[in-house]
Amino acid sequence: MQDNENKGLKKLIAAVITAILLVSLSAGLYGGISVSYLTVTGIAPCPSVINIPACYLVSIGYLLMLMAALFDRKKYSKWLFVVGWTPVILLAVIGSALEFSQGGICPRSEMGTPLCYISLSFAVFVAFLYWLKVTKLSK
Repeated sequence: MQDNENKGLKKLIAAVITAILLVSLSAGLYGGISVSYLTVTGIAPCPSVINIPACYLVSIGYLLMLMAALFDRKKYSKWLFVVGWTPVILLAVIGSALEFSQGGICPRSEMGTPLCYISLSFAVFVAFLYWLKVTKLSK
């Protein structure tokens, strides 16, 4: 009986972590697309990396991570997550470091918070959730 309760609890925790992960990745994708829209319209352009707006790369990264989380049973999903996560975390770390040292680098939220700080927090948070999902809860 105890073993069945543990399995049920584990399934519940896995479902909650998956839901939080999917909501977080969707929010990250929405944020990236929102900033990309502001860049396309010229309202608030984001910085470019090799002539590509960083917000486009972030949007693509969150899309890839979301796809990896949705199709987590596929053998390529872990790689898809890493491929999406890598540019997001690199841009967030570099942007945050430049924002901290120089200021005025990253677009800002309506509350004035640099979006690279938010992206950095999100990237670390979703990586932790994804790691929990694929390592701790899949056993």
